[in-house]
Amino acid sequence: MQRSYEREAKIAYERALRLGKREYSSRVAQGKKGNLIALDEIVEQNKMLAYVQQPTMEIPLSSIVGTYTSGRSHSFSANFMPLHNEVSEFASKWTALCVAHVSEGLRDPIEVYEYMWQYYVVEGNKRVSVLKYYGAATFRAQITRMIPQLNEDDPNTALYYAFLRYDKNGLFKGIRMSRPENYEVLSELEKNIELSEEESSISNINKIYMQFVTALEQLQIDIPVGDVILQYLQLYGMPRGTVLSEIVEHIQDMIPQLKLISKPQVEPTLVLEQKQGTQPSLVQRLFSTRRTAKVMFAYSEGRTETNWIGAHEKGRQKMQEELQDSVKTFTLDGLNEENCYEELSKHAKDCDLVLVTSTRLMKAALRFQLENPNIMTLVYSRVREDASLSTYYGRYYEAVFLCGVAAGYASKNRCVAYITPKLSKRHTSDINAFALGVKTVSPFARVLLVSKDVVPYETESSINGIKHAVECGADVVMSPVASSMHLSDVPEDAFSAVFAVDEYGQPLRYIASPAWDWGRYYTEIVRSYLNQSLDFLKDINAQEVGVAGLWWGFGTGVLKLRLSQFLHPAAESLIHYLRSSIALTRFNPFHGPVRDNEGKLQIAAHSDLKPYDILSMEWIADFIELAK
Repeated sequence: MQRSYEREAKIAYERALRLGKREYSSRVAQGKKGNLIALDEIVEQNKMLAYVQQPTMEIPLSSIVGTYTSGRSHSFSANFMPLHNEVSEFASKWTALCVAHVSEGLRDPIEVYEYMWQYYVVEGNKRVSVLKYYGAATFRAQITRMIPQLNEDDPNTALYYAFLRYDKNGLFKGIRMSRPENYEVLSELEKNIELSEEESSISNINKIYMQFVTALEQLQIDIPVGDVILQYLQLYGMPRGTVLSEIVEHIQDMIPQLKLISKPQVEPTLVLEQKQGTQPSLVQRLFSTRRTAKVMFAYSEGRTETNWIGAHEKGRQKMQEELQDSVKTFTLDGLNEENCYEELSKHAKDCDLVLVTSTRLMKAALRFQLENPNIMTLVYSRVREDASLSTYYGRYYEAVFLCGVAAGYASKNRCVAYITPKLSKRHTSDINAFALGVKTVSPFARVLLVSKDVVPYETESSINGIKHAVECGADVVMSPVASSMHLSDVPEDAFSAVFAVDEYGQPLRYIASPAWDWGRYYTEIVRSYLNQSLDFLKDINAQEVGVAGLWWGFGTGVLKLRLSQFLHPAAESLIHYLRSSIALTRFNPFHGPVRDNEGKLQIAAHSDLKPYDILSMEWIADFIELAK
């Protein structure tokens, strides 16, 4: 029996390969791309507002349109059929999956990104290829939804945001419709549908949804499934125990009505009087933009003009200057874990938006948010610690990676150190990014991680780490900036920087430093609040945990990199090129292969690390030496 399956699989691969080559040639002849669509080629990651995990569920294979990375796309034609020859390793793996599918069925869910109602495969491309070859309708998938920022000039994002409003409480998950107002109609309709607990379960509703998807495929009707479901519910009510053939029959009867509603919406012309005027745009009608906002900035104790907390205050001032009368800002100073909740409750309840600028105030901010759900509360933090509270941070590792490039160029000893306090639990994306930057230009350089006698929140203690790094051979370090360093050319807002150091551990020259542009960041946050695109952060509930609320980088202008005059012109040119490539999402610092210090492959060859994995990173690359 096994040999029979294997023969069938080989024949299947030969046929699939012919289908793939035919599709590829046909598309190329039409001037189209012959390979599979790659999400990283069509989407700018820095334009994403949030990444949200969805329940694992059956999804239609017809909605799986591409792969996540361009590296995988060349193995498949645009219809997911294979392109490698029959004696390749790829073919062997494909046929093995084919045997498994025919003999026992494929069980493990694939992993996909959902972007604008379509799916792009992260893990399981070959499984999708096999399933599509055999004509399977659905398969289980672990889904991460990518939510784009609202673009008021793009009707597609307006439509998508209407979907997100519906999706919070709507029955049909992932449903696509042709018009934003249809989601409101469906929501109102669902309020009058009485369902038992079993009938309203995600799995049961998804089965009904998939019946409609299959029916439309059988009838070859190119109309959004949501429009069909809406019309069906209005005419026939919720299908209960209805078999597929009945749904197909009903939809056939509905075709004239479906054709009517699928035509572009045209506003009736009523000639009442002769006058000139402009109509509000679709987005303006859908989203009544807020005109003003009251924003509270909450600062932990110890703020000064020049410290980290003071940098946030300078950002607030720049934002206020930029937005002027559109925003009224307030500040709370001297907050700690004990008094933060009480102070917020006293002074922030009349505000629209609260920005808590310290991760240490997270728990108090969470309590305040739970008791005041109508107030948008954001906390400065790398990761979400609770689904009820949104965060804002950024891809700081992008700037740190380029600092590593500068350090690798500047080191004569080919030994560079990263100075940082030792913490019981920490995210390591900055450390690894710096090390990868060093290795980019100096593959044989040693990269040290030094934490000895470096105390959290005490920048002067970084001098201890620098001296220890020098003892280990380093001549260039990236370190927190201490006031005792006495380097006049270090930017005032630099809290960490790359230095060349002498044999005694004294900084000789400033080389580079990363920085936040808090003025730009806070301006964009408040603008997003005013146009209501920020509202969807607070709608992510406990079942939909996002990787991060706001996670922006070079592409949105919220990060800066400053280079000194001592850097070699060739290094400066390369860094500017890499910065531009990162901003345009053409280059990811976390590109494989990379193993951790336990030998585990963390980033596969020819692939980029996913956003979730970067945010949650706790491993150290195998080429980083831990200085004892």
